[in-house]
Amino acid sequence: MIEFTLSRVALIICGVAMLAAVLAPINSVYDNQYDASMREASDRLSFVIDEFWASEADTLTIRGWEVLPSADSCVVIEGHTLTVYSKDLSYRSSIKKSMDRVVIAHGDEVTIEKP
Repeated sequence: MIEFTLSRVALIICGVAMLAAVLAPINSVYDNQYDASMREASDRLSFVIDEFWASEADTLTIRGWEVLPSADSCVVIEGHTLTVYSKDLSYRSSIKKSMDRVVIAHGDEVTIEKP
């Protein structure tokens, strides 16, 4: 009877070890996807701003909840640099026209006007 119990304990320990071995690569896949989506968000927003300056439009309204993936992220535009901050990471893109400092949080709505 004790052999049966010991074999089940050994089986459970092996199962937990296999789960731990499988979960680590899966977690890194999600981290890589998150980084890629944040880089893409930064690049997309810098493209939109560059296209605005090249267009004939007079104003551009940016809503934080439409361009940012989560409530803990924000965008800072300063000079030729656009930076998306999320958690303790930052994702940078460059923009063609130098701008004064603009901070856009998830719940903000900011209007950029041409001079």
